[in-house]
Amino acid sequence: MKKVFAIVALIAAMFVADNAQAQIVAYLGYAPEKFKTIDTYNNSSSGSYYQYQGFFLGGAYNLKLPVKGLGVAAGGQFRLNTRSHNAMTDTQLLFDIPILANYAIPVSKNITVAPFAGPMLSFALMGQTKGKNTDYKQNWYGEHGSLKRFNLYGVVGAEASYTKFMLFLGYRFGFVDIDKLNGYKTRTNGFFVGLGYSL
Repeated sequence: MKKVFAIVALIAAMFVADNAQAQIVAYLGYAPEKFKTIDTYNNSSSGSYYQYQGFFLGGAYNLKLPVKGLGVAAGGQFRLNTRSHNAMTDTQLLFDIPILANYAIPVSKNITVAPFAGPMLSFALMGQTKGKNTDYKQNWYGEHGSLKRFNLYGVVGAEASYTKFMLFLGYRFGFVDIDKLNGYKTRTNGFFVGLGYSL
């Protein structure tokens, strides 16, 4: 947790130092997540897939760099994943810190297209499975949980902006095996699409 706060503080210091060149953006969107678990004991290569519905809400600063069109957008977002199965409901809440390089390409006076790419740090705030009609509850994290809280994604995508409005889409790849159980490996990935507004 201290590392997360240190990263946020560093990003904030960058933008305070040159906030005249920074663009503040608020955004929200849809980001389903796929969990892929591989049983390494049985040398299974296909694995099991679990698909979650996902939504996110956040904000970012886009810092313009000295090179024309080049920028770095960094901020924070909350992301919620949910899934219903066999009278059970899974819920996961995460806090993400994306740090994305982008390159703005003017199409017309008011329209700009910008591809982007970079890492995204992710920390799971909570995760649990609950019975719909029973008192059953299983926590994913902590001493008795089976998953690790930290993840690191690679993110690629593109954004189209018109005046203050933005439409963006992309894909995220989870690099970290988040499974704590011996003999299993679990990684996550998924696409995302969202709308943003420049404040």
